[in-house]
Amino acid sequence: MKLKTLVFCILFFMMSCAQNNLFSELAAKNSDEALLFDAKVFINQQRYNEAIDVVLNKMSASGQQKTEAREVLASGYAGKCGLNFLDYTSRLASASSGSAFVLMSNPFIGVTVSPADCLTSLQTLDLIGTKAQRTASQNAFAAVVGMVLLGSATRSYTDNNPAGGDGVQDVVGISCTLTNAQIDNVILGYAYMALNFDALSSSQIGSSSSTTISASVTICNTVAGSSCTNTNPALITTQMRDTMKDLLNTSTYGVGLADGSSAVLIPASCP
Repeated sequence: MKLKTLVFCILFFMMSCAQNNLFSELAAKNSDEALLFDAKVFINQQRYNEAIDVVLNKMSASGQQKTEAREVLASGYAGKCGLNFLDYTSRLASASSGSAFVLMSNPFIGVTVSPADCLTSLQTLDLIGTKAQRTASQNAFAAVVGMVLLGSATRSYTDNNPAGGDGVQDVVGISCTLTNAQIDNVILGYAYMALNFDALSSSQIGSSSSTTISASVTICNTVAGSSCTNTNPALITTQMRDTMKDLLNTSTYGVGLADGSSAVLIPASCP
């Protein structure tokens, strides 16, 4: 809505004040301001590769470091990952049942996803600053993109037969067989979500989804401690991977069949 409002304002002022010097920078097609405007238009049109190209290859080095440019870049990568923000949050808000991992992965059934782009989006947000340094809106976006990384990775790695998935794990216990690279994406998505979850309100993702996801964060921290909020790929340990596979393989929180009704049972979910 902000972008549409911006476009309306520009058209209004161009018609009434064509010679206004306020548009001198916009008139310079190669200025960072004009290029950033172009990138926002591409984002609005879901032309994510073109938006990314504008920021990375056409804007100046100093322009790329501005917060607004990084927000646009993060949005571009999130879009490539598979995020349609309004559609995703609306689907969470309307969901009334399902485990945390099911809620976050079901919107990607039949959707082409790219978890690596989600991770790039989140790491771009990190360039803006720490959670304490970012705005509430930026942190809410980080929480949702974390869910999208987790959800898109889970669907892609555990439910891709038939192509695009059908809402059921392909093989019983498949969560326990994920490669390090695959489970690392799930871990990192979970961590960004958990770390920024308090920036989201239940009105944004629905009270049912909010309660379900919050409960999974609580149990994850009970079982694995600080591993549930580690966003540094270099610090992921074998224990973190084993714990996330266990959580993912439960029916209580994940997409598997194991009993995860207590913190004691979860570590036994995978052999």
